[in-house]
Amino acid sequence: MRKFALLALLIVVDGCSTTRVVMLYESAKYPATTSVAILSAAPDRPCKAIAILETTGPVNTPLPDLLESMRQKAKDIGADAIIPTQEASQRQARNNLYVPWVGEDQTPDGVVPRIRGIAIKYQ
Repeated sequence: MRKFALLALLIVVDGCSTTRVVMLYESAKYPATTSVAILSAAPDRPCKAIAILETTGPVNTPLPDLLESMRQKAKDIGADAIIPTQEASQRQARNNLYVPWVGEDQTPDGVVPRIRGIAIKYQ
């Protein structure tokens, strides 16, 4: 039973990248989009920044997974593209963690990935 509870916890925790959004213009609302480009620099065409995004994933999550989470959130807020601006990952050391139904366990060591970016809307 203990192994099953640990497996269930890992399934819930694994793959759960989280993207937080700060809208630059709180009153601005845009319809959701179906496609969001990931750009490496500002586009040549006119656009405006609509939000700041920050995506964090579980330890050792690959960058493409983080970018996909960021893209999905950008679709929800109506962005046309995102421009990743900063990689802000942090190293996490192994720690003991007490989970009542499993007992004492250890958090994994590795890199907690975090990227920040700007969501833009073409004009």
